[in-house]
Amino acid sequence: MRHLTLPVIAAVCAAGIAMAEPWDCRFSVECLAGADCGPSGLQVQVIAADHAGDLFLSSVAGDSPVVRMTGAGALPATYAGAGRDGIAELLTIKADSTALMTLHVFDGAAAAITYFGTCEGLG
Repeated sequence: MRHLTLPVIAAVCAAGIAMAEPWDCRFSVECLAGADCGPSGLQVQVIAADHAGDLFLSSVAGDSPVVRMTGAGALPATYAGAGRDGIAELLTIKADSTALMTLHVFDGAAAAITYFGTCEGLG
């Protein structure tokens, strides 16, 4: 059985840090439910935007609270929240940095938009 050396342990710990917030996500494709897909320029970040360490999904439209649904430091990472203006958000980031985000509109006519892109750790 091999023993872990200090450099190996440090590398494992650093990798764990890279899998946590904050995330910078860029989505290049959007698909509307029941319609075609097209190009997207959506950018969001998963950040701790308050002193309590609560997580937020941040975009040009503002910040909305999210909760990490998967274990801290593990990928895939999934975040969910009932955002601003009657929109629920679900974001999943896979180990290869690909990301999928779906917005569910529940205020008024029901609709869903799914975005495809990538996320990078900002740590």
